[in-house]
Amino acid sequence: MHLTLSQLNGIIQSKLNEAFFMQHFWIVADITEHSFKQKTGYHYFEFVEKDVRTNLIVAKIKGAAWGNASQKIRDFEKSTSQKFTNNIRVLAKVNINFHKVFGLSLELLEIDPSFTLGIIETKRQETLLRLVTNYPATIRKVGDEYKTYNSSLELPLVISNIAVISSQTSAGNEDFKHTLINNPYGFHFEIDDYFTVVQNEINAVLFLERLLDVFRSGKKYDAVIINRGGGSQTDFLIFDNFKIGLAVAKFPIPIITGIGHQKNQTITDLMAHTSAKTPTKAAELIITHNKVFEDRLLSFQQSIVINSQSFLAKQNFVFNKINSEIVNNSRTALERCKNNLRILKQQFTTSSSRIITDVKLELNSKRFAISNLPAMLINREIKEVSRFSPKLISAFNIKVSTEKRALKNVVALINVISPENILRKGFAIVKSNGEITSDPNRFSPASEIEIILRSQNIKATVNTKSDYHGNDFNLPTSL
Repeated sequence: MHLTLSQLNGIIQSKLNEAFFMQHFWIVADITEHSFKQKTGYHYFEFVEKDVRTNLIVAKIKGAAWGNASQKIRDFEKSTSQKFTNNIRVLAKVNINFHKVFGLSLELLEIDPSFTLGIIETKRQETLLRLVTNYPATIRKVGDEYKTYNSSLELPLVISNIAVISSQTSAGNEDFKHTLINNPYGFHFEIDDYFTVVQNEINAVLFLERLLDVFRSGKKYDAVIINRGGGSQTDFLIFDNFKIGLAVAKFPIPIITGIGHQKNQTITDLMAHTSAKTPTKAAELIITHNKVFEDRLLSFQQSIVINSQSFLAKQNFVFNKINSEIVNNSRTALERCKNNLRILKQQFTTSSSRIITDVKLELNSKRFAISNLPAMLINREIKEVSRFSPKLISAFNIKVSTEKRALKNVVALINVISPENILRKGFAIVKSNGEITSDPNRFSPASEIEIILRSQNIKATVNTKSDYHGNDFNLPTSL
């Protein structure tokens, strides 16, 4: 005997319906393979359970929701801001169904939103505790607030050069730029976009890479803006990522977030310098920051103008007072000086007359003495000259006679040693190469010489040369 598959499935169906009739179960599972049929409002998915250590699937079963369950899912999404989609963990009320064609499945009846929110929040709190525990030098919790290195940085007085990390298709980022560029104060901003995916935790690596690109650019940004235009709770899970939170906390440029959530802050918000609810609010925060600085400048300007006017008015009063005092004192001083000058003039006139009279008397006395003095000096000198004159004449004559005798002796000596006298005595003068010489080394056989006698010049050629004893002109030793 045999059964058809439909018969077997029918038996299974009846047994299961009998065993689980009117029974419901609350189960904890992750959602995967989710799809939604817009026309029918049906949800199809799988419930899975994963091993905590290995993350491997240890159980799996088909799931479905329709009718009132679909409304329960919509209520869940509304209360949690979390889409019913893949990779969320839920606490769901289900019953067991078996269909001959579609097989075994669980029909979702209800879903507990508080459980899912609790799972997300628990993971979030664990990540925050890990950040504070592992990096105490960078992240501290003070009361309900988190103090990070990034939040300790001072914003520049004016924010103008901005790096923006956002999705290329983000409407929130467009709102951010539109608000900045069309600000009512005419502030100018330089904005550099660093586009990336800003949803789902699996894209955390891409987000971190873009954040590092901002640092590696070497540009001196005043602030980094992280923008996102809203979304479900799971869309924000990327901003609860441990590595992104740590990178934001340690980043050396102030980070302003405008992620677009309306409820709890993300870990990225807590680690950043400043968080705003939306990209538009982030832009308004920057504009307000710059406006505060402009207002301070205008206030300083007004204060300088007012203080300058007050100072100038005060100084003008002081100047006028000093000017008046100077004029009055000058007039008084001039009158006093005029009186002193009149007195001095009178004294000078009297003193000058007396001095001139005394000087005239003294000049007359000296003029008389001067007129007689030259004659006296001349007479005295004449007497001195007359007294020494005979001696001078006698000494002069003796000196002249002595010099005459010396001159005669010199002339006689010159005549004795003159060439003419030597030639007259039979001597000759010898020249070699036009020069008078007595050096025998200048003469060699066959050389030309010139011999000068008393009345003739003789040119000759040297035939021989021998040593001479030099005794022909010696005087006899015995007479």
